[in-house]
Amino acid sequence: MTGDLFGHDPPQRQAGGEVQLAMVLHGETAAAWLLAETMDRREARWVPKSECRRGEGRDENVWTLPTWMARDRGWM
Repeated sequence: MTGDLFGHDPPQRQAGGEVQLAMVLHGETAAAWLLAETMDRREARWVPKSECRRGEGRDENVWTLPTWMARDRGWM
């Protein structure tokens, strides 16, 4: 069993201290994305595009970001 108490799988760990998280895009500027784990915009946090990557195709809602940033935003 890989899920936690609520059925969520743990974030996938990547090389270089990165994680992949499924997020909802709430806004975008030239330099940053506004992301949240849910549809609730009040919980959204800004992340710089220079330090994060967005998935492509079917994975467009999967974001790769540094572990420290995910912890700082409260997503881990």
